[in-house]
Parts: sequence; structure tokens; C-alpha cells
Amino acid sequence: MKAYYMYPDIRGDLISFTSDDDVWLLSLKDMKPLRITSGLGVSIRPKISPSGRKVAFTVVWLKSGKQGGDIYVVEDGQARRVTYFGSRNSRVANWLSEDEIIVITDFHTPFGQWNEAYKVDVNNGETEKLPFGMLSNIVKWDNVIVIARGYQDLPNWKGYKGGTKGELWISRDGGKTFEKFVSLDGNVSWPMIVKERVYFLSDHEGVGNLYSVDLNGKDLRRHTNFTDFYCRNANSDGKRIVFQNAGDIYLYDPEKDSLSKLDIDLPTDRKKRQPKFVSVIEYMNEAVVNGNYIALTSRGKAFLMRPWDGPAVQLGKKQGVKYRQIQALPNGDVIGVNDDDKLVILGKDGNEKVINRDFARIERVKVSPDGKKVLLSNNKLELWVYEIDSDNARLIDKSEYDLILEFDWHPNGEWFAYAFPEGYYTQSIKLARIDGKIVRITTPYGYDFSPSFDPDGRYLYFLAARHLDPTNDKVIFNLSFQRVVKPYLVVLGNYYSPFNQPLDESSSNDKNVVIEGIEDRVIPFPIEEENYVQIAGAKNNKIFLFSYPIRGLRTQTGDVFGRLEVYDLENKAKELYADNVSSFSLSGDKSKILLMLKDNLRLFDVNAKPDFNSAGRKGGVIDLSRVKVYVEPEKEWRQMLKETWKLMKQNYWNEERLKNWDSVLPKYERLLDRVSTRFELSDIIQEMQGETRTSHSYETAYDYDTPEPLSVGGLGGEFEYNENNKCYKITKIYVGDSTNENERSPLRDPGVQLNVGDCIKAIDGEEANGNIYSHLVNKDQVILDVITNDGKNKRVTVKVLKDERFLIYRYWVEKNREYVHEKSKGRLGYIHIPDMMYQGFAEFYRLFMSEFHREGLVVDVRFNRGGFISGLLLEKLLLKRVGYDHPRNGKPIPMPYFSSSKVLVGITNEHAGSDGDIFSFLFKKYKLGVLIGRRTWGGVVGIRPRYRLVDKTYISQPEFAVNFEDVGFGIENYGVDPDIVVEIKPEDYANNSDTQLDIAIELALKQL
Repeated sequence: MKAYYMYPDIRGDLISFTSDDDVWLLSLKDMKPLRITSGLGVSIRPKISPSGRKVAFTVVWLKSGKQGGDIYVVEDGQARRVTYFGSRNSRVANWLSEDEIIVITDFHTPFGQWNEAYKVDVNNGETEKLPFGMLSNIVKWDNVIVIARGYQDLPNWKGYKGGTKGELWISRDGGKTFEKFVSLDGNVSWPMIVKERVYFLSDHEGVGNLYSVDLNGKDLRRHTNFTDFYCRNANSDGKRIVFQNAGDIYLYDPEKDSLSKLDIDLPTDRKKRQPKFVSVIEYMNEAVVNGNYIALTSRGKAFLMRPWDGPAVQLGKKQGVKYRQIQALPNGDVIGVNDDDKLVILGKDGNEKVINRDFARIERVKVSPDGKKVLLSNNKLELWVYEIDSDNARLIDKSEYDLILEFDWHPNGEWFAYAFPEGYYTQSIKLARIDGKIVRITTPYGYDFSPSFDPDGRYLYFLAARHLDPTNDKVIFNLSFQRVVKPYLVVLGNYYSPFNQPLDESSSNDKNVVIEGIEDRVIPFPIEEENYVQIAGAKNNKIFLFSYPIRGLRTQTGDVFGRLEVYDLENKAKELYADNVSSFSLSGDKSKILLMLKDNLRLFDVNAKPDFNSAGRKGGVIDLSRVKVYVEPEKEWRQMLKETWKLMKQNYWNEERLKNWDSVLPKYERLLDRVSTRFELSDIIQEMQGETRTSHSYETAYDYDTPEPLSVGGLGGEFEYNENNKCYKITKIYVGDSTNENERSPLRDPGVQLNVGDCIKAIDGEEANGNIYSHLVNKDQVILDVITNDGKNKRVTVKVLKDERFLIYRYWVEKNREYVHEKSKGRLGYIHIPDMMYQGFAEFYRLFMSEFHREGLVVDVRFNRGGFISGLLLEKLLLKRVGYDHPRNGKPIPMPYFSSSKVLVGITNEHAGSDGDIFSFLFKKYKLGVLIGRRTWGGVVGIRPRYRLVDKTYISQPEFAVNFEDVGFGIENYGVDPDIVVEIKPEDYANNSDTQLDIAIELALKQL
């Protein structure tokens, strides 16, 4: 069987590779592949030992969004885990001997982009960090060492030329000193030494091919001539070279200058390609109710059922489809959107009617109460109304700023309301009739959203962030708006507001909409502002208000659940209806409410008091076991690939630059018949996304159908095995700020109080041999038996860290800060910004508060992962100190308060990207100070990651390109050059020297 082959390696006549999520071994003599792993996870990047008897490889786990990975070795048919780094980014670079491998990993570094090399004993798991610092690959030949920095395999961004492009460094003295060796106008990766030449892959001429240079970096030669697919993941045994290209493995012989494609027939059952049933609730993304029916989608399939009994019927096409934006019609049929972005009516009798009109990418759909008309919006920022019976469509409105995503029908089906983006962050509420008449109800200067009609046609409800009442920030000198959203109603006719009734009882059954003076009939609800996100008018004067808790964005993970309250317009009272709600929807007549909770679906009458303690019908619980979601992966994968391609075509920021995109899909569809697993599909999707040659073209899978990863706990320290005492000596304890959460090593917890030099003899009663982290898998607490420095025995209980990264980051930051203070004798402060998101915002102010008063600041954005808040931080740095406020007692206070010093020096590097690119550029543009370091990542075509494939995979399309007045679009795929280029050489890491920080301090002190 012709399969999809990845990550080849060669040793003599043996070839190893990954296919069907397992590692295979192939002899070139008989060409019969043998599967040597089974079911560990996704086994990738195998490397064959010198004898050919062992294979080391990475196992990747991804299950329901949880991920992990580590290094295994297989020998004599048995696989053993040899590292406990707990990172899927770990991989084997090569074998040093039959017993030792070199592993590249981000273990115990402050950033995921920072990878180093470890020597690992495959027999006992002992590790030793090699003194070469940050790298992405390494190869040795006699006294020559070649290391790679930057990207090695970058399928999702072909033609990359930014600051993180791969480059080669060489040492000719066994690793004591290095010099930059190969740097081209393109990515350079996978160095290999064969007969005194260094071979590598590069796309500097347009497509990834095999090249080589001599040991002086001269005599550049190209050895392959691929023009369609890239050469990727090359390896060598020092004699011959193997690499993958379009799912095939090629063998290149430098001595003969010959290239051949290996004809591999794989004996596999393709187990992960077999049909299967999946969880309806895990993959459910829509559920609606109308009349006697509930409709829902799960894994892209549409289902219809009665709430309490009877079958769940699958509607429309059964496999290889994705239905979305479904709405239940009064007669039980369902209207929605299919894969071709066409409206479809899915009959409960099994028929499917396609409405063959091109509305571009349909973003939202709302059917009228009578089921005869449809409101829909698209990615062109348009709002349309479509009449089903007459097949008429009318463009109602179009924004210049954002998608129109919220609208609702008046119960008479003639009028509708929608939230219209008026500016970059302003929205008004508009009222329109199906004949195209439009009335703006609210002024275009606030942020109004979530329009919803009273089912009796008297009022239009909406939410608005208009009443701005600032509160003091509890940490920094600033004001902010925490709770600003209030519900409003619009009186649609000439009668009193429900909040201002006359002496005589007032009521109206008139459902006519009176346009004249409607803007004066907008009334706020007499309740406090809250973080409301949705309002919905229901039967019998009930109004549902959905809000999210105000909580820290930095620690927010997973799904967000909200609070649903109900306001009774009759008695003017509000009470809690349900908590921990994922989403809700009302029936067409607004008499029933359907709640989507974390693990179930519940249906209630809007007038009933919900009983969440009961099961079955009494508790409103919908029996979802009736819904059987059957998946045929082969058909699903084809749909996912096509949808990814189509979304790129619809949303890529510059249509002209994607003019050849129609030819891309067939190129990759041809490979699908060879795909056996979801992981292999990811590889194809990423390569296809990479054809844009643009940043931010991502595919983030949700599940590879592997075992669930188990966390590897951390003790917040480093250890060295003491052979004499048979224990693990503590050589370092990471220290952050012990008063802050997750910033203290558990070895220093109260009652534990271990010290450097103490030796851990046993963990949970087991002798601490092999790799110490092997004793910390899936542990929350452990009991340590310790021999202290003074020879005493001590037993302590330790709560292990689930993730040491943040503690190590804090240790790195505080070490830098102390170093800057010491070198400058307290005159300079230090700030590091890890991203331009919530952590970066918090870190900036955490440090700025204690550093801003100094004479100068070093602002470090190395490894900045990007985001969207660079402008907020630059505002603060642009506020320059011009004087001091002198109190009677104490030190003078900088003026303006919280202003920055006049002397700033910035540090950036090749791993500062996206909004980190932009921050670096604006730091120079605003002349805030000298910027030193390395050219930045170079990715500033932004995304709005709102699309998921049927299996919950996130995909993105570059939608917004940054254009600066002097460099135009030039930052994309290039980066930002610092004012002064400063490298950190491999020997600098060995000497524990941060040359970039040293020069920043030197420059700042000179300016002082």
C-alpha cells in the first residue's frame, strides 16, 4: 500500500520513518518495512543507533486538546521511555554512541522558542546539558561541530526570510568557539556532514531543495531540482542522505550524485482511518429549539429530534459534510449553511434543498418567525435578507469596519433589528424593513449590541456600553471601566415605557412599528451595569440576561461559562436563572429556552423555575444518547482540507496575491488517499497553508486519537545524580518571588525547606534512580526521603508543580534585573515583556512600578510571542519625565506620575514576533532609545482566529496586513533590524554571558 511517509533516517542499509503514526524500519536490501512501534501515540522523528539495533524517537500525545510528548527508544521489539521532559518539542538530533543520544528540547528554559541540547543516557535516563546554548540542530564530525539556529521544518510558512530563518554556525575546535557559517536569503535547515561537505535544505531559490558547501562555507551547490513540493526533514549517516517530499522518501548518494525515490509498500491496516463513533457533546457547537423539535450539529453533522422521546434523525448528507448556522423551521425542517456556503433546507424526510445563491462566506443566519425569510451576514461585512418562497434576495446594509453578527426578527416578520459597526469600536442599533427601509435607532457613538425583540412586538431590547463610570485600578495609577454594559429597550409604538406607567393601567396589543420619534423612545433598564454579553426577550414579559464573570484574563483557560439571569418586566425584578452556562437560545416563539451546559443540554419553559438537581424530563435534561455521531475519517479529512483551502480563499487579506490559489487544492487533494491518520492530515494542511508564504497561517489540531498525556511534575530545581550516595543532589533551586503564586520552588515550601546540596534518596518510598522526573509522572504530591547537607535524614511532603515554565521565567527575569541593578549601581531598571497579551501587560506593569523611578530603563522584548497591546505599553514609555513633585518628607515624585525616564535602551531578538515586531519597530520609530539585538521574526499579517474545523481544529487565515508609512508592508517576512546587531554566540552561553544585556547596560550608562 502506498502510504504517507515522514521523518526518514538512514544508517547503512536501514531506513527508519514514520507512517500510520508509528515508526517503521526498512532494509534497502529487501524493501520490506517492519512496524516497530504500536499505539504509543504519534511516533515521529526516529533516529537509528550506530549498530542499527536501537531506534530513538519522539512520541507525541494529543487528546481532547491536552498535549505532551517525550523521547522513547525501541530495542528488540520493546519501547522504553528515556526522557521525562514532558514536551512534544523534544526530538533526537543524533546518536553519540550506542548508549547516548543528543536531544533538542525546551526543557527548563524560560520560553518555548528557546531550545538547547542535552546528552541523554538511554539506559538510565540521566541527562547532561551541553554548553552550546540556544540551537535547533547539531551534528558532529571529528572535531567539527555544526549547529543550526532558527527554524528547521516550517511547512506552514514556505519562503520564510525573517529573523528566525535557519542559519548554520560552525566550530572547528570541538565546540570551544563558533562562527556563523551559512546564512542565505531563505531558510537553512537540517545540517549534515558528508565527506568534508556540509549538506542542508534551503528554499532561498524558491523551493526547498538539497544544497551543500565545503567546510569553509564556500562552493555552494544544489543537488536536487524539485519545483512543486519542498524537501523536508533530511538526515544522513555520514554517507547517504534521506529526506521526505510530498509524502515520499528520497535517497541521495553524494558519491554517485544520484537521487532515487524509494518505492515503499506499507503493510498496514490503517486503523485510524476506520469509521468510528464520537462524543456528541464534545463536538456539539449548535443547538436550537422550535416547536416540538430540537436541532443540533455535532462534528459538522445535523440532527433533529423531539425533546423527550423518539429517534434522533441525521439530516442531509451523512458523511464528509459540515453543516453550520442551523435554524429550526416551524414545520420541523432545518435551514442552515453547507460546505459550499449555500443556504440549504434539510427536510426531516431526508431531502436536501440547496438554495443556489452566492452570498460569499455566510457568517450568521437568522430565520423569521414564520420560517419564510432569512437574515444572513457574510465576510464582506454585508447584511442580506432572503425570501424563501419567492427566491428573492436583497442587500440591506454594509459596514466598512466589521462583520454584522447580531440581528433579530420582529414577530410580524416585516421588520428586523441589527447591530451595525459604525467605527473601529462603535456600533449602533438599526431597524430595517424587508423592503430595504433603514432607521438608525441609537447614535453611532457608543457600543450597542445584542438586539432582541419582545415576542409581543412592543419592545426591542439591546445591550449597550454607553454609561461609562470609571473605577480606580487597584495596582497602577490608572482608571478603567469594569462594568459598563446595561440593558435598554426601545418602545416600538406610541405608548408608555414599562418603567413609567400612567395612573390608568396602560397596555397595547398594537404590533405596528412607529418610526417617527423612535430614537426618543430608547430607555435604560433600572438596574446596575454588569458584564452582560447577550439579552433575549421571551414570553410573558421575561427577559434573559447572560453575563460573564469579570476575572483575570491571564489565568483564564478552557471554555468560559456564564451566568444567566431573568428579568421580569411585570414586577421589575431580576433573579438568577442558571449558572455555569455555555450558551442558550430561545425557541421561535420565545416560549422555551434551551441551555447548553458543559456536559448536557436542558430545555425549559421560560416561565418554569428550572430544577437542575433532577434528571430526565423533570430536570429538563435532553437525552443525547439518542444522537449517534458516526464518522468516516477519509471523507471527513477531505472536507476539512477543502474547507481550510476555501477559508483562505475567502479571507486572505489580499485577493491579488492569492490569484493562483485555485491550483493549490488539487495539488494536495492528490495526497489524501495516502493519509492514514489525523496527524498526517495536519502535515498536509500545514503544507497547503504554507503556500500563502505569509505569517500566521496556522493549523492547531485538537485530537490525534492518542492516549491522554500524563503531566510530568516539577520540583522547581535542578539535580545531579550522586553515584556514591545513590541519591539526587540538589544543584539549583529556582527562586522567583516567594510571596507570589507559582513563583517559589516547592522545595522551599514551609515545612519542606530543602537547600542546595541536600540529596533526595527516595520518592514515595522508591529509590531515586534513573531519571528523577520518572518518579513525578501524574503526581500531585510526593514524599521525599532526603539526606541533608549535615548528614541528617529528613522526610518531607512536597506539592509538585504542574508546569515549571513560569517559575523558570520568573527566575530568569529576576536574575537579569538583579544583574542590571548591580552593574549600574542602581541607576538602571529592567523590564521584560514576554508577549503583547495579558501576561505581557501584567509583567510590564509589575516591573515598571518598581523600576520607573530610576535614571534609565532597559526594555527587553526578546522572545516576545506577540499579541495586540503594544500601543498600551508604548503610551507609558512615551510619557517622559520632565520634573519632580517635592514633598516635605520623602523622595521627590517623578512628574508626570508613572512617567518613564529619558534614557531607554531596547533589546529584541529573532524570537520577538508579530506585535513584538511592531513594538520593536515603533520603539525605533518614536526614537524612544537605541534598539539592540537581532532582527525580529517578521510576521505582521494578523488573524482573527474564529474558525474551527469539524474536529475542533483551529485554523487561521492572514486577514490584516500592517502598512507603515515609511516601510510600507516591509516588516512582513523580513522583520525589524535593530540599531546595533548583537549576537549571543554559543560560547557566550557556555560562559553564562548575555552579551545583548551587557551592551544594553553599557549604552544606557553612557547616555546617562
